[in-house]
Amino acid sequence: MQIRLLLVALLALPLLACVKTAPVAEADQAPPAEPCPFVYVFAPGNYIIDIASGSEVVLDPVAQEFELFCSPGAARAAVGYAVARGALPEGDWRIYRLEGSLDDLAFKSPQHRYTLKRMAEVVDWVTEDI
Repeated sequence: MQIRLLLVALLALPLLACVKTAPVAEADQAPPAEPCPFVYVFAPGNYIIDIASGSEVVLDPVAQEFELFCSPGAARAAVGYAVARGALPEGDWRIYRLEGSLDDLAFKSPQHRYTLKRMAEVVDWVTEDI
């Protein structure tokens, strides 16, 4: 009897290997990136002078890691948090808008942080206090 059960189990193994697993349900997949019409970054305040004078200001991710945000408020909150925990020195940090979309400019980390993946031009700075 035990030999029959063993033979049935051995014959069933190849059949089980051929069974396809069900596809992952849409609800189980990671949600799509939120709509992000503009991309923002924080950087030193002295870039305003160059932008105002008409100079091209380009951020280079090789020189420094730049975290990207979908709103100026999120960027400003990140600056405050980084300064409070000592990751950034206190100083004149400003929020800037970049040329391009989040899909085009950002690398998404597993922690859902977006960082600049290629050089990007700074288009304007955020003037309102959010």
